[in-house]
Amino acid sequence: MESLGGYRLVRKVGDGPRAEVFFAHPEADESDDPPAAIKIYRSGTPHESVALEIETLSRAQGEHVVELLDLTAGPADLPALILGRLAGGSLDRLLAERPSLAPGEAVTLLAPLAHAVSRLHAAGVVHGAIRAESVLFDDSSTPVLACFGRATVILPGLPAAKLETDEGVLADLRAFEALAAVVLEGARIAAPSLPTSASLAVFADQLFELAEPLPVDLRSRRAARQLPNRVVTAPPIAEPLPTPSWLERLALPDWAAEFLPVVERVRGALAVVRPRVWAAAGAVGIALVAALLVVPQQGSGATASPSAAPTTPAVLPVDAGPVSGDDPVDALLALLEVRESCIRDLSVLCLDGVDQLGSAAMDADQELVRSLQQGAELPQGFDIDPEAVVIAERLGDSAIVDLGPDSEPASILLMKGEAGWRIRDYVER
Repeated sequence: MESLGGYRLVRKVGDGPRAEVFFAHPEADESDDPPAAIKIYRSGTPHESVALEIETLSRAQGEHVVELLDLTAGPADLPALILGRLAGGSLDRLLAERPSLAPGEAVTLLAPLAHAVSRLHAAGVVHGAIRAESVLFDDSSTPVLACFGRATVILPGLPAAKLETDEGVLADLRAFEALAAVVLEGARIAAPSLPTSASLAVFADQLFELAEPLPVDLRSRRAARQLPNRVVTAPPIAEPLPTPSWLERLALPDWAAEFLPVVERVRGALAVVRPRVWAAAGAVGIALVAALLVVPQQGSGATASPSAAPTTPAVLPVDAGPVSGDDPVDALLALLEVRESCIRDLSVLCLDGVDQLGSAAMDADQELVRSLQQGAELPQGFDIDPEAVVIAERLGDSAIVDLGPDSEPASILLMKGEAGWRIRDYVER
């Protein structure tokens, strides 16, 4: 199954006993619909369970609750849920990567969630699984309550005194209290009084008295990365360089002179490549010079066969450490360096070392290079702040890497194979 409900399934982002969740793109290229998350129930999931989850999501719709965009026919005669995409990761992951939070971040996290839980109970919904894993973030770092697989319904509009006698409501409150305690402890501020259904709004107001709200920083505390300038803009074209003295001493034949700019081009490229690539790139340069020396000189009336003509390397050197390592962010930054060189050098073959074969990214980049070969203007490279690049979603050998709030594309899908990480798709906003 590659598509469902007008969406192309890109990759699995969640897996549970009842259902799988997929990151999906609208199939129509001209569609203005944003990417979505599609929840597909497993065969054997009771129809009543699915209907209950749809009912609770419908009642719960509002701020800081995952959005139910639509329903579509799924496998096994069960509906599939088209949900709003929450690409910022979970609160559980944030707390694992950042055990300490600013007090203002804790306020931004807990106050809206307190109001959301209060609104759910008033609408007759018991969440049943309030925990850090159930709080996700959207593209603007806003906390959103998700994971309604265990939700149940009660009578809507019950008075506070009646709500506090319901076991499901009390379980929600205890779970929210435990979650709030973890967040406030991480922010090193004392927790207000225990919230009840009647006092969740008061609890939120007390939070605002403790600190001024701050945006939640979803970036992990990884070391700052420096992205070479050539990823953003192409370097200025340098004046032709004189023939190096070491090449003059080789006494190359006259026909080889036309290939000397190729050697100089490789040598110039090495000036901006990271040190770990020098050995591989140096070998390429030596091979080029050796090829010039061993190709037999043609007579004045002879015609060189196409197979005898020296060629430039098809694939530029890639920093094998990051690309074959486990960190998708490091791999992406290295791949983007080489991609920029491929585009600047108008090399379609070079992209084999950057994009996954047969992928949407390969098709897009090859089309770009071919348009440049036909005289189109060289576009500006991706405007990326390396410190804003983070892993949005990760599952096994695939990862979606977010490029930052102001970047275009918004994120990039990577896949890891035997040759290391490769770019599979560019995810637009």
